Amino acid sequence: MPAPARPDLAFTREILGLGARDLTSCYQCGTCSVVCPISTADNPFPRKEMLWVQWGLKARALANASIWLCHQCATCTAYCPRDARPASVMAALRDASITHYAVPAFMGRALAAPRYLPLLFALPVVIFLALLGWLGHLGAPPPGRIVFSKLLPIIYLEGIFVAFMALTALGALAGGVRYWRAMSAQMGGDGVGPRRALVPTLLTTLRHRTFDECRTHAAGSRTTNQGHLYGTHLAVFYGFLGLVVTTTSVGIGIYAFGYLTPWPLWHPVKLLGNASGFAVIAALAVFAWRRIADGERAGKSTYSDWLFLAILLLTTLTGFLCQALRLADLPRLAYPMYVVHLVLIFFLLVYLPYSKFAHVVYRTTAMLHAASRAPAAEAG
Repeated sequence: MPAPARPDLAFTREILGLGARDLTSCYQCGTCSVVCPISTADNPFPRKEMLWVQWGLKARALANASIWLCHQCATCTAYCPRDARPASVMAALRDASITHYAVPAFMGRALAAPRYLPLLFALPVVIFLALLGWLGHLGAPPPGRIVFSKLLPIIYLEGIFVAFMALTALGALAGGVRYWRAMSAQMGGDGVGPRRALVPTLLTTLRHRTFDECRTHAAGSRTTNQGHLYGTHLAVFYGFLGLVVTTTSVGIGIYAFGYLTPWPLWHPVKLLGNASGFAVIAALAVFAWRRIADGERAGKSTYSDWLFLAILLLTTLTGFLCQALRLADLPRLAYPMYVVHLVLIFFLLVYLPYSKFAHVVYRTTAMLHAASRAPAAEAG
């Protein structure tokens, strides 16, 4: 059974504060759902989401797969006759859902508010400075050629990241389960089940099939200011995946084969890492430029948008700077830059379920839930 209708005007104000436009502009004409390239007859959006936010129906709006099934092509905004910006409402709902389902809850609030940023950075800074002090490496850099593991041995870094990433995984799992249960309580219905839907969902994600449909199934020729989204998101996705594969390969090389770093620039793993890093930087530069150039036309950029772009960009750039400073044999710059790089990696990965990066958790959960409710013939 659907959740009871309990208007929450504070929720409406929260969505407005996250970049949504004046909701009185929407008069429920339904144009947004009609022109959406991926909206379906049995689950049209974003019209109903606009109504729920107008009425302050928080439970219905957030226990809803559509807010994450939307891939932000902004076609709805381009064709809205009242300029109500439904795409911005959907983006605001996604931000609100991250905070709402976060486990523990205070982490969701911390990543959503700028005033907590110093504290979020303070945790990894204190951890790495304490480790450096314990190792006696807070003074002069280690002698000899630059090898970052001489400053912070890999075994200690692995211990820190494994411990914190285990907590991150638990938080992500708990948040995803909360969201799944909320969707099931509101939407119900039988289908093929999550196990049979898992592989099709993963294939859709890897192929970026929905992003492609947003691009190729456009309702008309109006400018959405999001035409770059398919290519840039694809570059970020596979660029980041390439960096993960690079890091994993380095770990395997060290622990399984004793192949210690640094590896030569022409090594295949090193080439993959550098190519992936360049792909991420190029895509993020396009993201940032389009947000600045298009301004309000592409939807208001929020604090969480810029924080995610900044952290991912800085993480990649400091990785390249570490490599360049090492090759230039500048230990007094290379080693501090390495610590900065580690702090940014910590921020990016450990806080993943609570930042904009949480779409990895919630979009996947929404897509899996929607696919699991589909008839067997459709899902297969």
